[in-house]
Amino acid sequence: MSLPAPLAGTSGPSIARAAAARATLRTVGPAPLAGSSSAPAERAVFAREPVRVNLTVGQERLVTLPSDALLHVPSDIEAVARVESIGGTLYVTALVPFTPIRIVAELVDSGQQIPLDLVATKPSDAGTAGGELQVSVVEPGTVAQPTAVDGAATGGRAASTPEVDMVQLTRYAARQLYAPRRLASPLAGVSQVAVSGDELAGLVRGAAVQAVPVGQWRAGGLSVTAVRLTNRSRFPLEVPLESLRGRWLAATAQHGRLGPAGSDTDTTALYLVCERAFESCL
Repeated sequence: MSLPAPLAGTSGPSIARAAAARATLRTVGPAPLAGSSSAPAERAVFAREPVRVNLTVGQERLVTLPSDALLHVPSDIEAVARVESIGGTLYVTALVPFTPIRIVAELVDSGQQIPLDLVATKPSDAGTAGGELQVSVVEPGTVAQPTAVDGAATGGRAASTPEVDMVQLTRYAARQLYAPRRLASPLAGVSQVAVSGDELAGLVRGAAVQAVPVGQWRAGGLSVTAVRLTNRSRFPLEVPLESLRGRWLAATAQHGRLGPAGSDTDTTALYLVCERAFESCL
């Protein structure tokens, strides 16, 4: 089964953003089973309404997104603000006061677009903000369903958890690696499973790569394992999904091409979906 184009690689984002994401992944070990705490910050959840970003002239503000993103901005925005995007974080500095200006962040891993309304005021004005703004996204199936007393609305049966398919499961795994940990929100029906962090010899036939599992998640009868893949040769490499050893229902590369060993782009993640535990599918 093939997965949607946004999961197959990062053809859209700049080389700098893709390199930043891969460089981060190179330091990732097996994903911890427990969540991590987050520092106090302003939070915003995108459902449908645009996310308002309050700015103070001359003060840089960080806006953290759920994953690496492409930015769509007005062509003349440099006249009023400096906006940079690195590894899923926006660095925004207002140069002058201005009324709402709409920019759009397009998430690389899902293709979802998040409209952001930038508003800038003078430092002396009330209501300005300069702390980090953490933006998360409402996931399909995570909104609580209405319940009825004594199960009247469900005919006496408890509401079932929405089934998670392999595309949703793969996207969830990608967010666990590439989104800031505090924004890697849970998905109903998905649980994390321990996985060995030992190197996998021969996972990719005929390729000089290092493969190390860094996380495994399960939903219903499916499991997905994230594998850190690092090029060990001095030549660039197209990730050869057709040469993978194992019995996988789906295999997806976060980036379709690896740079030569030692470069900022020599590492990516593979997401391998199977009906059983990872070790049983090798």
